[in-house]
Amino acid sequence: MQPSNMPMVSEVSICNQALTWLGQSPIISLNDPLITAEWMRNNYPFIRDTVLSEREWTFATKRDTWETADLDAWGNEYVYNIPAEWLGIYRVFQTVNSGGGNTLDYTWRREGQQVLSKWAKIYVWGTIRVSDTGQYSMPFVQALAARLAADAAIPLTENRQLQADLWALYGDKLREAAARDGQQGMNDKLRMPILTGVRYGGGIW
Repeated sequence: MQPSNMPMVSEVSICNQALTWLGQSPIISLNDPLITAEWMRNNYPFIRDTVLSEREWTFATKRDTWETADLDAWGNEYVYNIPAEWLGIYRVFQTVNSGGGNTLDYTWRREGQQVLSKWAKIYVWGTIRVSDTGQYSMPFVQALAARLAADAAIPLTENRQLQADLWALYGDKLREAAARDGQQGMNDKLRMPILTGVRYGGGIW
């Protein structure tokens, strides 16, 4: 295995980046008997999942095949219970082919924690919960830390101007992370127009 040049990233180091932006002292552990550690411990998982749900991150993307014989209460559509690790579903296919030409399922919809479809077998593409910080890109780490800082600003500092500044920072970090993440897997011909659009003020969303 090749050695990694990536700095060590942990939940604590992400929280400490947020605390630095808040002008707070770093913590050693999320179990520290400090107000800052308690706030991070209680809120980190929910904010992490929120940021994961913001974009179709490459490291949090999953494809799966679901089958069921269960029908809804009206007997019209097949019902699939969404696994707990799935945070979002953004494409469902009726059929997939090794040579391409996959057929989208236009009948599917989400109701609560279930997917309904006319088909007893579907191919699902979406975002899952990733708690392993070693899977995160560095731009994503920065975006997550900025979101933590923005949410923690009022509880930990009572400074509304700082909160506004950190929300702006989060927006910047999120766009940067999305742009970097979106470049992965693109060929040069596709990447060039996108980078040109960003250079001249165009969006990548």
